[in-house]
Amino acid sequence: MNKSRRNCCIDANILLDFIAGDIVDTLFLLPFAFLTSDIVVVEISRSYSDIQLKQMGLNILELDEATVLEMFSFKQQHIDLSIEDISIYFLSLKYKAIIISGDGPLRTLADVSLVEYHGTLWLLEELVQQGILSPRGAAEALRTMLSNKRWLPRAESEKLIKKWESGE
Repeated sequence: MNKSRRNCCIDANILLDFIAGDIVDTLFLLPFAFLTSDIVVVEISRSYSDIQLKQMGLNILELDEATVLEMFSFKQQHIDLSIEDISIYFLSLKYKAIIISGDGPLRTLADVSLVEYHGTLWLLEELVQQGILSPRGAAEALRTMLSNKRWLPRAESEKLIKKWESGE
């Protein structure tokens, strides 16, 4: 991993949000090293191949057999988490990375484990703060995500859209 960039373990739901907002390529302009597991990438393979995602800047990490066995053991104690979510959690611990996901049970686990956790709205705010996306562009992308039935916190989303459209 690139030491000058903060590691972020990204879940499929975030990638799907950015695909729905038609700004997935913009995500990788942020000063983060985005990584995910090979099993998470399968969830978005209808939209992008692993080769395309790697070309954009996503680090796809292959899980070894010992890790997979450990994950399935962990899953028995955390039945509310998918195996993909557990892979993100394990990678976040291994690489001391921020978890980027919209999954509630994963957020709860991150909180309990004292692992930093953020979602789509935080990434959009980062894109605006870094000057990568204009406030109006972020508002438009967020509206597109919502109209494409992405599961984002509605009240918080509307608040951000208003803020960005008013130029604050």
